[in-house]
Amino acid sequence: SGRSAFRARGVGPGRYGDRTGCLPGVEPVVCGARMRCDDLWWHGRSDPGTLGVCSLIAGADSLADLCGTLGVRPIVAGFSLGGRVAMRLAPTHPETVEALALVNTTGVGRPDRTAAMFRKHGGDAAALAYERDLANPTTDSMNEWFRLCQPLTVKRPYTADEFADMVPPVPGVTPQHVKERNQPANPLPERSVIGCPSLVRTGDSDPLGTPDDAADLVTAIGPNATLHVIENSG
Repeated sequence: SGRSAFRARGVGPGRYGDRTGCLPGVEPVVCGARMRCDDLWWHGRSDPGTLGVCSLIAGADSLADLCGTLGVRPIVAGFSLGGRVAMRLAPTHPETVEALALVNTTGVGRPDRTAAMFRKHGGDAAALAYERDLANPTTDSMNEWFRLCQPLTVKRPYTADEFADMVPPVPGVTPQHVKERNQPANPLPERSVIGCPSLVRTGDSDPLGTPDDAADLVTAIGPNATLHVIENSG
C-alpha cells in the first residue's frame, strides 16, 4: 500500500516520551502501510529544541514541517501528549492530515477523573500519589508515582529492557506540558474545527484518558469522530 501512517508519540505524567515502549504493539497492526514513528521535539531522540517555545502548537508545526519535507499526507496516530499535538495539527495544517487516530488522550485536563480511576484500581494510596505529584512534582513524588500509579496505566507492564532503552524528555518539559494540559481554559470547543475523519480510542481502565474524557472529545469534534473503548484495557 502507498498509504502512510505516522505515529506521533507524546508524554504525559508517564514521564517517558519516546517510541521505544510502544513499537511492539503498533507494528503488527500497520497492515502493509508505511509507518514512521517520531518522537516529538524535546522528547526521546529528537532535537531537544528550546524549552521556552515548548508547546502543543510548536509540536504541531514541527510535525507539519516534517510531513512537508517528506511529501506525505498521512494518517496521524497520536498517543497521550501526541494526541493533543495531533489535535492541534489537524485544524492548523489541514493539508497535512488525511485522518486522525487519537489514543489514550484527552481534549481537556480532568485530574478529578484521573484520580478517581487511580482510586478505583489502586485505592487511596494511588490516587493520593497522583494528586501529590500533580500538585508538587519532586523526585520523591515521581518515584511514588512509578511505584503506585504507573503499573495501573498498562495491562502489560514495561519490561526492564524497555525501560532501560527509553529516553526521558528534556528536563523541565513534563511540568510545562502538565501545566498546559491543566490550564483553566477549556479547549474542547476548538476541536469542532477538526474536519478529517477521527478515531478516538481508549481503554475502559485508562486513568490518563478515561472513557468519559474520550466521549467528551468525540462530542466536541462532532460527526467526523468515532469512539472506540477497549474492554479490560489501560
